[in-house]
Amino acid sequence: MKPKLIILTLFLVVSGLVAQSRGNMDMSPQNMDAVRIWKLTEVLELTEDQTVSFLPIVQIHERNLRDKQKELINIGKTAKELLEKEDLTQKEVDKILKQYTSKHAEMAEIKQEFIKSLPEYLTPKQQVIYIGFEARFRKDLRNFMKDRQGQPDQSRRSERKRK
Repeated sequence: MKPKLIILTLFLVVSGLVAQSRGNMDMSPQNMDAVRIWKLTEVLELTEDQTVSFLPIVQIHERNLRDKQKELINIGKTAKELLEKEDLTQKEVDKILKQYTSKHAEMAEIKQEFIKSLPEYLTPKQQVIYIGFEARFRKDLRNFMKDRQGQPDQSRRSERKRK
């Protein structure tokens, strides 16, 4: 294994262990991100060079989208506050709608620019696989969570045995 790949793998493993050491947080956002990146690397069959160049770009892209989503949440909070007002005006609603559509347009632009950059990092086959990756990953995650709901939590089971 090449040194860069080893360092990247160690980083992902250590970050996962640190997140787990904070308590029983196996479904924490940090762990989910680590699993998603691992699965993305596996599904795309990334080479070492691709891993080193592509994964940081993916993380920047996702961070930008999360920032816009936070802004959308704030717009939603503002809209909720407006609903509580007695004298809601069309001008206030228009302002919220403009902000809302603007954030969605910014998110679409971020996604579009990212998709356009894929040929710099991925082969044509990998690009097609990447486009469907997110939907497949979310579906698999939903199925995993559904299956897991039917099984008792391991920590609760061990507590019952102690009593």
